[in-house]
Amino acid sequence: MDKPKLWTKDFINITTISFFIFLAFYILLTALPLQLTKEFRGGADQAGLLLTLFLIAAIIIRPFAGKWVSVGSQKKILIYSAAAFFIPTLFYPFVTNIRTLFILRIIHGITFGVITTVKGTISAEIIPDSRRGEGMSWFSLAMGLAMVIGPVIGLNLANIGAYNTAYIICIVISVLNIFLSMVIHVPEQGKQEKVSKTSKRFDLNDLIDKKAAPFALVVFILACAYSGIASFLALYAQEINLVKAASTFFILYAGLMFVFRPFTGVWADRYGANKIVYPCIILFAIGMVILSLPQTAVIMILAGAIIGIGYGSVTPILQTQVISSVEKHRFGIANSLFFNSMDLGMAIGAFVLGIAAKSFGYSSVFICGIVLIVAGGFAYFALTGRRKNEDRHVVEEYN
Repeated sequence: MDKPKLWTKDFINITTISFFIFLAFYILLTALPLQLTKEFRGGADQAGLLLTLFLIAAIIIRPFAGKWVSVGSQKKILIYSAAAFFIPTLFYPFVTNIRTLFILRIIHGITFGVITTVKGTISAEIIPDSRRGEGMSWFSLAMGLAMVIGPVIGLNLANIGAYNTAYIICIVISVLNIFLSMVIHVPEQGKQEKVSKTSKRFDLNDLIDKKAAPFALVVFILACAYSGIASFLALYAQEINLVKAASTFFILYAGLMFVFRPFTGVWADRYGANKIVYPCIILFAIGMVILSLPQTAVIMILAGAIIGIGYGSVTPILQTQVISSVEKHRFGIANSLFFNSMDLGMAIGAFVLGIAAKSFGYSSVFICGIVLIVAGGFAYFALTGRRKNEDRHVVEEYN
């Protein structure tokens, strides 16, 4: 029997939208802290707060977005949220102080929370069930590539003071997202099921699904660890005169992630997620250990390669586990939980690690990251082991 088709026009469109969203996100994530510290005379803790405020805003709105996506028109929500995401990008070139920048980041974070929820839900419905691990790996690869290409663009433009050029790029790609959201076809099957099974009254079940929560907790812990790299590697590299090595770090991260992620998705579908998750977490930890060592260009680049394979591959598998653990009419809520876990991890991690960086130096950020990754590995082991025991008890009671 032939496999159901994965690479449809709509799958390509939603994947491209995801790439552009996160490309803008990571360009701003890298360029804004440098502008804040250089031109606005802010500190490392304020640089971390840039990400924290943005993601807290996204986290607050996302449960409501998950509810809207479950009962409303996904295409309309996609179009409106793409337009809303575009509007704040217009104002970055005109910001002149830290307070205004913080307010703009909160507004932009709200729009980010909605659009990431709806585009993730649409992708889950477009991807055939039998190819979900593979499809989510390719889909999230767009986010992963943006996670690497964005910082390279932001870092290099900020390094020469071309902040407005970085912001104009974000404006242009946000316009392209509006166009792509208008031409995509969103499947409407199961709409009556979603409406009837989703309560009109908002409750805690719209925020946290018990079946998906164990995987979401692991996502949260690993995201805390990665936030140290996303928020502070550029500043650390600038301090020790390894800016070019930091750019190569992200390029190599992208290259190896691009090579390995499609294979790990297929392997997870074929052999089970656990056999892929554990090696990825171990590689992530090894890369963070290398990054915590006294740095040379070679050491920093090597860390980027290993982290690209480890963290770059594990995220879509965990997202697949979050989505696959719930009923189809709750995909929107599951995606909300996944992205909230990741963003909350990034937000809390950036804030706490920013304090550590200010007090103990940037190397302490990566030492804390090692501890977090190990904790994430133990959490995955404990929670998935408990899940297996619960499933076994259900089978025994049924028999």
